[in-house]
Amino acid sequence: MFVIISSLVILLLLTIFYKKCTLHYSSSQIFLITNIDEARKILNDSDILSRAIPNQGLKKAFQISNPFTNPNENYRKEFVKVIHKTINFDNNKWQRFANIALETVKNEKVFKTGFIELVPWVQKITLSIILRGYLGFAANVYEVIDDIPKLINDIWLKSKQYDKNQKSIQQSISLLKNKLYRAALMSQSKDEGINVIQEISKIAHKHLNDIQELPQLTSGFINPTEDELETPLNIIIPAYETMWRVLLYAILEIKVREFLIVKNNSKMKKNNHLKDLNNSIDNFLKNPTYSTLKTNSLNLIVKETLRLYPATRRIHRTCNGRKYMIDVEKIHRDPTTWGDDSLCFKPERFEKSDTSSWYIPFSVGKMKCAASEKFAPTVAAILIAAVLSSVDIVDVVDNEAINKYRKNPDLPFENHRLAFDKMIVNLTTLSK
Repeated sequence: MFVIISSLVILLLLTIFYKKCTLHYSSSQIFLITNIDEARKILNDSDILSRAIPNQGLKKAFQISNPFTNPNENYRKEFVKVIHKTINFDNNKWQRFANIALETVKNEKVFKTGFIELVPWVQKITLSIILRGYLGFAANVYEVIDDIPKLINDIWLKSKQYDKNQKSIQQSISLLKNKLYRAALMSQSKDEGINVIQEISKIAHKHLNDIQELPQLTSGFINPTEDELETPLNIIIPAYETMWRVLLYAILEIKVREFLIVKNNSKMKKNNHLKDLNNSIDNFLKNPTYSTLKTNSLNLIVKETLRLYPATRRIHRTCNGRKYMIDVEKIHRDPTTWGDDSLCFKPERFEKSDTSSWYIPFSVGKMKCAASEKFAPTVAAILIAAVLSSVDIVDVVDNEAINKYRKNPDLPFENHRLAFDKMIVNLTTLSK
């Protein structure tokens, strides 16, 4: 009897321990990490191979080979060097980028007043600005990019069941590459500076033999082809995917949330950062650099958007045979570190205390995003400023995607690719 009771006590203690532990072992042999200290340790200790292994699905779906999917360390170092060179914008380049953003938002081929689907509009604006402002495509890129965001979305969603959708994915990726190739041929800008796509191609040729002779490091790992190393999608996918999501959720919080509060007759307190937002936007667009962004409320908006709605919700690593899934979204919403209002969009939280140790939207350590320090936040701020200074949302059409937030306007928005796929808003031009 004593043995049975002792065994039950031990079992109860073990159960309590595993419930409290933030390192969970699932039936699929994946450790789920929800504690920031554990997450930082894993990310700081991980190497390029630990990142490449779980990203092989991305390689297969988009037929790319970049430092996210390729475990060659020399290739990664040179790739990162090129990125650092190409994102080192001076004041003139930042002003040019901002001008392109403003012109894109107002362009008649992109913007039409009236009722539109918000997500495709945001995606098209973001892609146009990235292609023109960063990758050097000329203005007539508008003629060929209508379907590119749809194709990227289609591939991304179908890649979750790659074997089932392989034929369809291959058709979509072929069409996507043809459109990008056509855009590159017809509209490459003569603007001075480093051509990012050409530089990446040079690196690919330099390391081609070494990369293709890599051993088969793990089951399912396939060495890249020359085409996968040279495709412009190697840089377009990470740049575009992060930015359109930041822009979308900033618009949802700053513009759409306001309609939800009004329609619900809610007495929710408005955020202080919105009181002088127009002046902040105007001042930033006059001198759009990272140094001016640091003292601008747009900086807080970008940080809070990436906190509450991280573009990469989960970071995957495979180390020493163990698979880890770091839940960035849960870490960013943890009330024990961010407070009882952790689910609220509150940009001013970033001006009160140092939150950097809990904030990992771009990962940490050696594998941290090369553009995370200055370039990515500045691009995000320009996108947000260009949209908010040019257009206004005057109505939101009730539908399945938005109705639940009408009833509960303080809920954080769902953060996934299809959350607002059919959301309709009424846009109008702001007169200046």
